Amino acid sequence: MKYTSRGLRRRGDSDTWEATLSHRDPLSGESVRSFHTVAGKTRKAAERNRDALIVELELKGGAVGSSMTVMDYMGIWLKHKEKSGTVEPSTIKGYRTEVKWVDRYLGGVRLSDLSLADVSSWMQDMTKDGYAPKSCAKAFRLLKQALDFAMAQYLITKNPCDYCKPPKRAKTPINALSKSERSRMLGISRRALPTPLAIAVELALATGMRRGEVCALKWSDLSDDGVVTVRRALGNGKGGFYEKEPKTSSSARTIPLTDYTFKVLAAIRKDRRLACMEMGVPFGDPYMLGTLGEDARPYNPTMLSKDFTAFCKMNGFDCSFHDLRHTFATMLIAQGVDVRTVASYLGHASVSMTLDIYADVDPDAKKAAVGKIEEALGTDSLSAPIAPMLDEPHQPRFTANQLRAMLAEAERREDAC
Repeated sequence: MKYTSRGLRRRGDSDTWEATLSHRDPLSGESVRSFHTVAGKTRKAAERNRDALIVELELKGGAVGSSMTVMDYMGIWLKHKEKSGTVEPSTIKGYRTEVKWVDRYLGGVRLSDLSLADVSSWMQDMTKDGYAPKSCAKAFRLLKQALDFAMAQYLITKNPCDYCKPPKRAKTPINALSKSERSRMLGISRRALPTPLAIAVELALATGMRRGEVCALKWSDLSDDGVVTVRRALGNGKGGFYEKEPKTSSSARTIPLTDYTFKVLAAIRKDRRLACMEMGVPFGDPYMLGTLGEDARPYNPTMLSKDFTAFCKMNGFDCSFHDLRHTFATMLIAQGVDVRTVASYLGHASVSMTLDIYADVDPDAKKAAVGKIEEALGTDSLSAPIAPMLDEPHQPRFTANQLRAMLAEAERREDAC
């Protein structure tokens, strides 16, 4: 970063001088002035010291000597990310919450003074104040990302987040419905068809789709051969919900439907086309869970969650809408479906992600594996008599003298080697 001298004046009759420098802020593009003290008995000596200071500042980075606080920087960085167009509006909305957490604890610290101790204390304070490890980790990762950008712009010389870690995140147990609860929920929701909530429950339990993907489905995504295609999702941005690309490239996928689910959706589509004809409005390509007509709108994902929560309270279920996705995955794994196929249904970026989430969801499978282990070991090894010492655990198999002799022999062989 280039520094320019804007003035040099002596402070009274002393040998200290005030040097005014300026540089251009790489984030906002504005000219920033900073004031520094240099020594010199004469003006020429002070100018030499000022020039040496400029070299030092340019080598260290632009934040040195700046009054910019962490709060100032995070606000500018967030605006930069929003204007860049490289981050989804729904992600930016989450960033705003995490920036508030950063500002609450570190906002008043000067960016150039932010230290490892500050970051470590911040993580400890958030934990003491009741924030979950997941929340602490999200805020920590956001600050680390922002400070990496600050280093790239020569605003700071090192990132203190590189030298500490957030609290360890505890793995959240999978909350999946049991077989009986799954059947009960399907029975209740199917009696409520064709309401949007009932269709959403049917799709979530039969396909494992995410909430935003279910709400973004259009009737053109349902093919006549019983397959539904995930082409988009609904994201939550500053101005409300909007269409966006699926979460990852793997999330854009085709999902075969059960015969029942396909017939239900095909019948609902037929009825809605007839309704549009009776109203004298074009059917077009509305959302499956949305309204009809020229001003057709999707089913708001937030409203879906609220309606589902009310549905669960009324009927004695203890789960969130996202837990239906977990229920679908655990159901497939329990039925012996291979993990790669499960990952394909869920739209996971890799099979390892599926394994990491659902590796321990089927304890019965581990019990069943015991028989496979016995079969692999063979009957000969298993039919051998059990050692007598196991029948009499308190009966020693070797005397003390025998054990000492064995130890001495082992030491002798070791010395010989």
